[in-house]
Amino acid sequence: MTAPSQFAHDFASMLFLLRDRPEARDEHARVSAALVEGLGGRGIDLRATDEGLRVYGEPVADSQPLAAALRTHLLDRGIGELRIEPTATARDVLEVLRALVPPPAVFRSIHEMSMSLDAAVRDRVFIAPPAPDEIDRSGPWSAYRSISPEIVRQADSLQRPLAEGNVAQMPELLADIEENPDDPSIADRLNDVVRASDDLAARKDWLGVLRAASVVVSAERRAREGSNSRVFGIAIRRMLPRSILEQIARLTPSPDHRNEVVPVLQRLGADSTETLLGLLASAERIEERRAYFAALRQMTEGTDLLVNMLTHDEWYVVRNVADLCGEMRLESSVSRLARHASHPDERVRRSVAGALAKIGTPPTVEPLRQLLRDASPAVRLQALQNVSEQNRGLAMSIAVLLDSEAHPDVLRELMMALARIGTSDAVQALVRASEPGGRLFRRKPQATRLAAVEALGAAGSTAAAAALRSLTSDPDEYVRRAAERALATAAE
Repeated sequence: MTAPSQFAHDFASMLFLLRDRPEARDEHARVSAALVEGLGGRGIDLRATDEGLRVYGEPVADSQPLAAALRTHLLDRGIGELRIEPTATARDVLEVLRALVPPPAVFRSIHEMSMSLDAAVRDRVFIAPPAPDEIDRSGPWSAYRSISPEIVRQADSLQRPLAEGNVAQMPELLADIEENPDDPSIADRLNDVVRASDDLAARKDWLGVLRAASVVVSAERRAREGSNSRVFGIAIRRMLPRSILEQIARLTPSPDHRNEVVPVLQRLGADSTETLLGLLASAERIEERRAYFAALRQMTEGTDLLVNMLTHDEWYVVRNVADLCGEMRLESSVSRLARHASHPDERVRRSVAGALAKIGTPPTVEPLRQLLRDASPAVRLQALQNVSEQNRGLAMSIAVLLDSEAHPDVLRELMMALARIGTSDAVQALVRASEPGGRLFRRKPQATRLAAVEALGAAGSTAAAAALRSLTSDPDEYVRRAAERALATAAE
């Protein structure tokens, strides 16, 4: 296992050999062997910022050989964090290195770079953009690298003069595109809209850009299949490069603009998902976070990027990604969620429990069984409150826990979970829980029986109704009344 500075040197050497001397096979083999030996079974952890490079958490000064070059290479491609799991093979590492070789313009986003990797390799790799110093650490995700004020100043000084004519023609152009999306000469009008949109962006009139993009996206959906579909796609990409897409996405929290923003974001696919994740990270107000969260739920592309973030080091990132995976019911996230069933932070385990229960596929059964025995009542409750009919595989595990659960709130939720599952085995477990037990020994507490009666009422099955009718003659007055109420409610 080599020192961080030496590992950075070996990693950079291999990267630059692949980039500059692809034919030097013998040297490739030598440097690759040194790189793999330096891993020492610990995977890879590189972090690049404007301030410096960190390798396995240790700072590596730019004065160290190839450190500055490696840092610059990563930042030029929008990469602030590159981690590869210890289980990755030498071939996996080589594939990641090859993805880092092309010039910055080759991949439009980190997501596109990740998607160029083989699926098996992608599962072992985490790539994220740099986080700015002002990141809100109470938020869920690391944010994107900010553009330095100096670069912004230089860009402003080079800004071309605004063409008033382009903007003035915009309403007429959009009306024509909206009315005639199949016109063979639509390309000319789209080009005019793109130029006018550029002028609006130069003015920072993001609402104007949004309205133009919304019309074009809507017209594209209504246009017949053919050559026009490609023309529309090119125009949308030209109107909404990543820098402008982020400004459009910032309008999401506004109720007045949300209905226009979301279809545009959906059209841009994975780029929008990546942008929304970054905005969610830096949002200071809870209203903004909720809006970005809701928009992310409607994205259909880039969910693999979301799943990859479950490997993040920060607990709040994992917690919020888990919540989002549960809301979106991402089956692809189950294996990574399951790894956090023993996370040291209770808040993470709570979110993981809820997410796995919402997803409810067969692979969620084992990690949920573990979480239902968690030391924290809050974790157990979160899992149970999200159990439904789709979690049939948990019925017997929940029934067994009825005899050992001591927390009254969790015990009641165990029974309500069985009622929601509603299988015959689940209802029979509730029937047994409602029975009084022995005359002297193993007599059940009244609270347990009352909770079972309530759950039988919620189950609503024929077997549950029969059990409730039997309980209307129970010696315990409170149980009798509870059974009568449950039957009356079911009859309404």
